[in-house]
Amino acid sequence: MSENKSFGYSYMLDMYHCKPGVADSMEVHYRFLEELVERIGMTKMAPPVVIHAPRDKFGNELYPDKAGVSAWVPLIESGIQIHSVEPTHFVTMDVYSCNNFDPQIIYNFAKEVFDFKTFEEHFVKRGTHDCSNDCLKG
Repeated sequence: MSENKSFGYSYMLDMYHCKPGVADSMEVHYRFLEELVERIGMTKMAPPVVIHAPRDKFGNELYPDKAGVSAWVPLIESGIQIHSVEPTHFVTMDVYSCNNFDPQIIYNFAKEVFDFKTFEEHFVKRGTHDCSNDCLKG
């Protein structure tokens, strides 16, 4: 099989020391996913789903060290998910698609929105073993 073939691509971005408040904002996560889908030329299957860490009936965090937001948007091409932890100002994101995309677009937009100070990133080809000509595209 050609080394250039793969079923999909994953871009993982871990963002450290983000701007205070963004990891706890459901609105920031929703708007980020809405616009990111457009910027990378993908197609939403449904609107983003955004969930805040659980709180008690008085609004107190049930897990204070894990306070933050999880968000996901399903794509025709696969999906994007984000998990955030406000106490440490940490945001982690996975973008997976069967279509190739430019991770620099994602990085630049995430930097603009989350204003992180340091980061780790990985771009990985997925499904590179021969699973038949039907499931692979270059």
